[in-house]
Amino acid sequence: MHLDAQRATRYDGTMDPSEYSIGDILEAYCSRCRLNLDVSIAALMEGVVQKVMCRTCGNEVKYRPPVDMEARQQQKLSRLVRQHGKRRNEQEQPAAETVGADSPRAALRQLWDELTDNVDGRCARVYDPTREYEIEEAVLHKRFGMGIVHQISEDGSMSVLFRNGFQELAKSVEPNGG
Repeated sequence: MHLDAQRATRYDGTMDPSEYSIGDILEAYCSRCRLNLDVSIAALMEGVVQKVMCRTCGNEVKYRPPVDMEARQQQKLSRLVRQHGKRRNEQEQPAAETVGADSPRAALRQLWDELTDNVDGRCARVYDPTREYEIEEAVLHKRFGMGIVHQISEDGSMSVLFRNGFQELAKSVEPNGG
């Protein structure tokens, strides 16, 4: 397919948007490349650009006007700083509680540290409600992480100590497969 040299010119901001036609080149944000790049118009609806084809990656994406990349970088940086601050506060919080060794959270943390000192997380069994477990056995739970079985009740449910405290995990009855 051969494009007319006059129509395949780069959009310079002086062109009226109603004059767009398929194949025209303009600058837009490519959501695949995550950059402002030259794109070719791939779909128009009533003179409004709907889809464009990135001239770098070749993918057809929904049209998005160019974004201010510096503002976007500042936004990402501020979000990263906020997340780092939250993590730092979460890490410092248990340390502050261990000063008051009488607090229940500090006691749980100390118990957790004692029970997990000699446990290799790679050897822990993945939690399955149909399995049998022993007291002080390490289990890996997909939501709570690694835990140590603390107590097993007669109905099979067990109390497991995770890093954030105790959780009751129910035992389900294994289906009779015949």
